[in-house]
Amino acid sequence: MKDLKNAASLIQKSVFGKKSEYQLKFNRESDGCWYVDFPGWPFDHHNLMMVAGADDLCAFLSNDGRETRVNVIPARKKEKHEGYAELRRLDYSLTGGAHYEVKGIEGFTKKIWICPVTLFVLGNYPAYIYLKKSV
Repeated sequence: MKDLKNAASLIQKSVFGKKSEYQLKFNRESDGCWYVDFPGWPFDHHNLMMVAGADDLCAFLSNDGRETRVNVIPARKKEKHEGYAELRRLDYSLTGGAHYEVKGIEGFTKKIWICPVTLFVLGNYPAYIYLKKSV
């Protein structure tokens, strides 16, 4: 029951507490995998794992191979954000995640998949995600 209350609270915050910009942290843990740092996540930890290109992006943006921090601006339509890379949604399904094409990160040419945890963080799979490495 506690997990359900925590989940309901997380969903409520993501849907009603939308921000124009998010700061996200990703950690490479002892198993060698990248995970989004999501305090209070009430479900299995493996659901926070970055895979299918998102892990490669985390590694590419990391200075030390252990953590990376990014600023993220979700958008419904194409926008211009100086200094930000653009992730354009290619497809999605509610429970199946979303595929994005990455543009504007020199040397990174892969498409990435982001998992349904995105729904808890951003409230949806935005048509565009603007991303820049935090300093």
